Amino acid sequence: MRTQHKFTQYIRNPQSAPAPDDIEERRMNMYRDLLFANLSNMLGDNFPVLKKILCEESWIELIRDFFSRHHSNSPYFSEMSQEFIAFCQSERCDSPESKNDFPFLVELAHYEWTELVTAIAEDDDISQVAIADPLNQTLTLASTAMPLGYTYPVHKISPDFLPTEEPEQPTFLVVYRDTKDQVGFLETNPTSHQLLLLFTENTGNKAIKTINLLKDIAKQMNHPNPDTVIQGGLEIIKDFIKRGILVHRVN
Repeated sequence: MRTQHKFTQYIRNPQSAPAPDDIEERRMNMYRDLLFANLSNMLGDNFPVLKKILCEESWIELIRDFFSRHHSNSPYFSEMSQEFIAFCQSERCDSPESKNDFPFLVELAHYEWTELVTAIAEDDDISQVAIADPLNQTLTLASTAMPLGYTYPVHKISPDFLPTEEPEQPTFLVVYRDTKDQVGFLETNPTSHQLLLLFTENTGNKAIKTINLLKDIAKQMNHPNPDTVIQGGLEIIKDFIKRGILVHRVN
């Protein structure tokens, strides 16, 4: 057991943990380098923009920090991307090196992760029915769509666009998978983002028809002409339906 513990500690953090005495050094180094390379390559594939905007040294330092300090809740290598997000959100700030991180690093990583999650999300369209009259049907958010809100315009981040200060306005997006199983994103505004959040909760026995949902919104806005809100909302909703973001699901 002691050998196994020393083996694990050395593999995770060879700079501070000694290698086991009873395992050949060449073999230990091979295990160490291979495991780290596999992790780095996998996360690089899942977070391509993040890797692209970091220099090689910064990328390796970030992955090494994750590998050495984060204790995963899942034993599956395939779930390391989710573990990496958890690390970035709650543990990375404890590292002295985090002072050099881009201010949008956590949000960018989360955005790239949502693209991955959406790509592999189970599609429950077997319980969906056609939407012929959206105003008089109960709609909800598809299982392959996710409304998002960020401080930074993460969908625009690239080596040529690396903002250093918070924008005046937040960014709202919806990541979705269309009927051809292609993942896309749509930039939304605060109103349509709030609308999507309402549809997210529009499920089960609490679900109400779209017309009633839009009337409630108009009432909350104290709008002098509710029909304007309803018609404007309907056009947005039709686009969401076309993209597969909203569905009518049989309970």
